Order: sequence, then structure tokens, then C-alpha cells
Amino acid sequence: MLTADLTTLARRVAALHGQYEAGSLAHTTAPVLALGTFERVGSNWLSDSLRAEMPQHNEPFRQQLSRKHPTSPYNRIPLELTGGAWLGELEQHHLACALSDLYGHPRHLVKETNLFFSTDTTLTLLPHSPVLVLTRAPVGVASSFARGRLWKRWGYGERYAQVAVTARSARWRDEFKLLLPQDDPEEPIALGRLMAVNALLLARALKGRAHTIVSYEQHVTDPTGTLGRIAALLNVDLPAKVQQPRPTNPIATDSTFATNRHKSELVAGLDCRTAELVSEHVNATLGRAAQTLDPQVIATAAEWLAGDYLYELHEPVARPRRAERPAAAGPKVPLPGYCPMAGVSWRNTLVTNAEMADLLTMLHVAGMPNTQCGTNLLLCPMPHERGGRLHFDAKERRWAVSPGFEAHPAYWVTWVGAAVMAAWSGARLPTRAEALEASLGAPSARNSAYAIGDASCVVEPGLGAGQVHHLVGNLQAWCSDGPAQGAERPEQRFLFGAAWNTPGTRAAIQAERSRYLLGSSRGVGIRLVRDPDTTQATGLGAWELAHRLNGWIDDLAGPARSLGELDRRLVTALTAAEPSS
Repeated sequence: MLTADLTTLARRVAALHGQYEAGSLAHTTAPVLALGTFERVGSNWLSDSLRAEMPQHNEPFRQQLSRKHPTSPYNRIPLELTGGAWLGELEQHHLACALSDLYGHPRHLVKETNLFFSTDTTLTLLPHSPVLVLTRAPVGVASSFARGRLWKRWGYGERYAQVAVTARSARWRDEFKLLLPQDDPEEPIALGRLMAVNALLLARALKGRAHTIVSYEQHVTDPTGTLGRIAALLNVDLPAKVQQPRPTNPIATDSTFATNRHKSELVAGLDCRTAELVSEHVNATLGRAAQTLDPQVIATAAEWLAGDYLYELHEPVARPRRAERPAAAGPKVPLPGYCPMAGVSWRNTLVTNAEMADLLTMLHVAGMPNTQCGTNLLLCPMPHERGGRLHFDAKERRWAVSPGFEAHPAYWVTWVGAAVMAAWSGARLPTRAEALEASLGAPSARNSAYAIGDASCVVEPGLGAGQVHHLVGNLQAWCSDGPAQGAERPEQRFLFGAAWNTPGTRAAIQAERSRYLLGSSRGVGIRLVRDPDTTQATGLGAWELAHRLNGWIDDLAGPARSLGELDRRLVTALTAAEPSS
């Protein structure tokens, strides 16, 4: 059974982190799990407020698993149909490493929203995590969706269809088929239904499991008091007064992904009809649920979805639709060059989307597709409106860049993708010590703390081709080394610098952070360095790199080895001139 398989995997990973000793469980390293009743419920406020005390993981299951992965919230295939061999060797290794990455000291924070029918899966994988339930009244969520045009931008029409199909699968149809009619509803109706269904699934999964409510309405009206209660619950030290992050260039802020807009009032930019439709279909869905679901589950979901009356309705203000970027081509990107600094030569710019697209295409032709068995190896592909800039064209069998973003730095790149780029370029990734030394005396990060709301062009204004651009800003960068993990645990690699969505202070830049080899995010890219004896001519070809990666994947099916040994074999395959067999 799937649940038994997930439980076994969860226990295996927890045991690596000292969770099971002499038959008893220690709760010291299990991450805090923040689950939203929907999107736009204040999860980024929580994350930003706790960032200094708790390492962050933003939707690792919803964002970083391929949509075909058996445990992905986007997978339409009912999980029970995957049978006994529900995960292949690569899928098992990736999921175990991803889960292990969530443990650590200090305790980590994991945010997930809109898991829908994967809620049970996530809670099974993290059975001893404290749970925070982030709630917001439906009209508030609908207002945020309307203001950002998120229904269309984030493809929620397709999302509704996907969830409705899953609700009709053998596992779920007896309880949820009635709740999501396949009648192509208009946006407010569909949004109301989806909010109710996600809340019901979350309440159902958490029945009997302790959890704490974090209300959006409370943190807007009393942020200091709300954060104080969270700090006491999690036993972390936070400033006495909430400090709202401020952009260094407010005019340029992209409010879709930036989280620095302070709110002190509960105002919904909706007309009366839209607000009434949302509320009506939330309540209607809860009413239909009475035919199939436990009354306690319905009462809990209804409590989480209450509060529409707290909002003052304002007629929405029509705003012109603006392109994300000016139509102008922007500054010319210099040819890649290397500048001697701190004992090694640093590449002048971060690796661009155009460069990453070329490499991904060549590897695909060489027999190394980016996504295999539901696992993203080199890069996590995301829709453009979700921040993805690199997209695979199946018809043309090539990778393409969102127009206008060719000269922007590649992100959503795994350490594996960064190491492959380094090997292809006749370079390597810097060590953390090298990055620390090189950053001493460097100018402050130009693009950090939501100054722009996204990564900017790799060219830093005012710098020439012979200088290093964005050494500590724009994106964090993967390093070649990582913290000691022990022989059994998966390998991790350090991240260095500041990104557009992280603080740019000296303390934040120097803070020690690390991720597992197949992890990725919108704030991490690639910075290359060269030693005196390396040049472009020493780079490995795409066919050789594809051969090494495929060899490692084949190795997963060989004799049983620990997660740590398998990861070390991968590191050797990507960094050694002639890796051992």
C-alpha cells in the first residue's frame, strides 16, 4: 500500500536525524509544517518574519516535484493506481534526499499551500512535525487573486479541471465527487469551491493531529501579538517589534512575488456580486459535504473559512495590464570572462538563461532529459507566470527562454545542474571559503530584499566586462562544498550571497545555508570560477556528461547503498576528470 511505503520512507529519513532512539521519538529536528487553506493566506509574511531564526523551504512538494511524480499535487493519476512499485529508484532517492533536507538545527520551516489530494501524503512524510494552519477569509483570498489577475496568470482554470478529475478517482469519489461539478464555472464560483475543498481535505487529514491556527486577519491587525504567540509556540527568539521589509527601489517592485507590502486594514477589492458568489459557493460546497464527510471535519473547515464580514468591500480599480519588463533589449551582456580575485578567477557574470537553455538542449539530444521518473535533475521547470524562465519545447526538442529574459540569470537550478554547467564550461563552483574571502569589501547587494521583485539582468549597472557583476546580490550561488552530514545522510552543498528575495545585510550574506543536491529555488543560480590550469578547452562535452549522469542513475538500481554514498558517487561523476567506476 502507498501509505505503508510512505511511512517506511519517512521512518528511514527520520532515523538518519536521530528521531528514533530506543523505540522512542525525539521531536528536536522535525521541521515545522505551515499548511495554507489556500494561496495568498500570509505564508510569505510568516516566512519573512521567521527567516532569521529558521531556515526556509517554500513549497518543496508542490513546486519541486515534477507534475508526473506520484506524490505531486498536480498529478491527475490517482496514487493507488501506481501499484506496489509506486516509486522507481531515482524517485525514491530524490524523495528521501528532499525529505532529509527538511530536518536540521535550528528547526526548519516548511511552507505548503494548495496540496489538495496530496495533503495526506505530505503529512505521512512528516508525521511528527508541528503544524501551523494558515487561514484567510475567502473574500480576502479572492481579492488578492483579482488584484493580481492570478486565476488566469497561474492557470487556475486548468487547476480546477485537474482537481475535479482527481475527485472522481476511485480513492476519492465517494467523498468529493459531489463537491466539484465539471460544469466549467466562472472564476468566483470555481475559486469558492476550490477553497472549500482544500480546507476540507486539510481538516480531514489533520483530524486528531495537534495544530495551531495562524489567521491572516489577526496578523494584519495585530502583527506583533500574532508573531509573539508563534515565537512562543516554536521557542524561537524574535524582535519585540515586527520590522516590515522595505524595498530599496519601491517604484520597481513586482508585487506578484515581492512580500514587502505592509497591510494594516482588511479591505477586499471586489464588487458585491463577486464577493457574494465566492461566499455563496464556499458555503454551498460545505453544505454538499454534509452528505459524505464527517461533521467535525466540516465544522473545522467552516471555522477556518469564516471572516468574510471582517472585510470592507471596495470597488476594484481597473489597472492597465503592464508587461513584466520593458520592451527594450536592456544592457549588452559582456562575453564570459574571468577576473583574478582571492586566489582564483571569478567569472564576470552569473550564468544566463540563454546559456542554460543551450546546455539543457545539448544534454537532451545526448540522451539526458532533464526530467526522468518524475524527478527534475538539472532544473525545476516552472510556468512563466510562476517565475519559470526556461521551458522545454517537446515539438522542437529544445529548451527556450521566456522572451526578454535571455540575459537574466538562470535560477531554479539544482546543484547537479550547476555542477554540470561548470564541467561543460571548463570551470568549477567556488567553495564557501573562497566566496567569503572574495566578498570581503565588496559593495552591498544591489538587488536584494525585494528591491525589484525578481532577479534582474546579469549586468550590474556601472560595472565593465573586466569586473565581477552581482558578486553578492541578485541570486545566491551554489558552492562546491557543503556541511559534514555523516556517512549515511544525503550530501548537501552550501549556498552563498544574497538574492532578490533574501536580506542583503552582511550577516545574512555570511550566514551558513545549504541544500540537497537536487534542491532548487527562485533565488539560487550559478557562479563559476577557474583555477590557473583550467580553460574552456578542459570542459567536458554534453555526451560525456550525459553518459556520467546516466551511469549514476543506473547505479541506483545496483547493490543497496546509503543515501550518502549514492550522493558522493554523483559528486565524483560530475567533478572528477575521470570518475572511478
